[in-house]
Amino acid sequence: MSSKVAVPYDLRMPAQTIHGLNAVREALASGRSVNRLYLAKESRAKGFKVLVDLAKAQSVPHDFVPQAKLNKLTGTREHQGVAATISPLEYADLKRLIADCPKQAVILVADRVQHARNLGIIIRTAAGAGAHAVLITGKGGALADDTVIRASAGAAFRIPVAQTNKLPEALRNLKSAGFWIFGLDGKAKKKLFDVSWPERAAIVVGNETSGIRPGVRKCCDEMLRVPLADDLDSLNVAVAAGIALFQTVVNKIPRGQEKA
Repeated sequence: MSSKVAVPYDLRMPAQTIHGLNAVREALASGRSVNRLYLAKESRAKGFKVLVDLAKAQSVPHDFVPQAKLNKLTGTREHQGVAATISPLEYADLKRLIADCPKQAVILVADRVQHARNLGIIIRTAAGAGAHAVLITGKGGALADDTVIRASAGAAFRIPVAQTNKLPEALRNLKSAGFWIFGLDGKAKKKLFDVSWPERAAIVVGNETSGIRPGVRKCCDEMLRVPLADDLDSLNVAVAAGIALFQTVVNKIPRGQEKA
């Protein structure tokens, strides 16, 4: 079945193919460019009707295809019976993003975070914590591609993601806009929980192996660490970012509608 005249599904899919109920639903709900929706014939998951209704509302064609073909389209069997092809995620304009920041805002900055799953989790956590945006580096780290979108379970469609090849310059621009720059480092003297958070804060996390680059570190106003027990030396970068982001929530920096 199809919402339009039947068109044979094409296994030569564009590079950005996402799968999973949450990721596809977020893509459709965001109004971003979804090219086509694919659903497994053998499955009638509870969320299928919502996806089909969203697709019809946006005139996005959808096809029911055999499970085996969906496995091939996505390269996995863990697709929950649904996939979609999307246009590449558009990065937010950094200058406009800074200009549009509210008086109280938090931006999460990822300096060369390399693993797509980590970046996806960071983006989802930033969205959940009510951050204003996520800023990533254009070289040496993961980009906001289909892998990151899937790892974020579609949350990359909920929060602006900006990209820069000149992170020190971007941080200086944030400072000029009233942001205080905090870098996370497991060897920093000051504890994350001892900070009096300002109205505008940027939290910088670094590469999984080498951390924050020296040139970026110089742009930070303070370096902070998450205190760890039993001489543990570090946390996963996405976990550390999440702790920092929600610490700003604890310190009552309002950034939108929070659920109880």
